[in-house]
Order: sequence, then structure tokens, then C-alpha cells
Amino acid sequence: MSQVADTSLMAYQKIQPQLANRRAEVYLVLHEASARGFDMTNMEIARLMKWTINRVTPRVYELRGLGMVVLSCRRRCGVTGEWAKAWKVNKE
Repeated sequence: MSQVADTSLMAYQKIQPQLANRRAEVYLVLHEASARGFDMTNMEIARLMKWTINRVTPRVYELRGLGMVVLSCRRRCGVTGEWAKAWKVNKE
């Protein structure tokens, strides 16, 4: 059985508030877009927020896990031009 090192737990506890704040920032961007009838891909969120994709993708994943964000459709991304999943706020 593996144990999580104490130092890992301490590091996680230190950054946990930042994760929650970043998650909230991504949610607000998606909420505003959804309120206007739009969905957004991860790259579109990243560009709007001036974040790297590696900061956005995990936050969207967390929001999906919480049921706060759902798949809207697959469409061409406005940033990359490639097919991508677009997200919207779950209104249920």
C-alpha cells in the first residue's frame, strides 16, 4: 500500500486555495459565455484568460466532475481551427 508523503500533502494544502480560485475564474468565463448563448473550447478560454492551455484544461475537468460544466458540442475551435469539444455551464 502506498502512502502519500507528508511533503506532498503539505504542498497540496498550500496550493488548494489557488486551485479553487482558478476553477472559479474559469467557471465565471464559461458562465458569462453561456449567458450570452455561447460555448467555449479550452483554447478559447485560455486565449481569453491569457492562460496556458495547461492551466485551463484541468480546471474544466474539475468543473465537469462537479457537474457544473457540460459538453455543448464538438465544433471547430476559434483559436486553432481544429475540431474540439466546446463547454457550457450546466443549467440543470
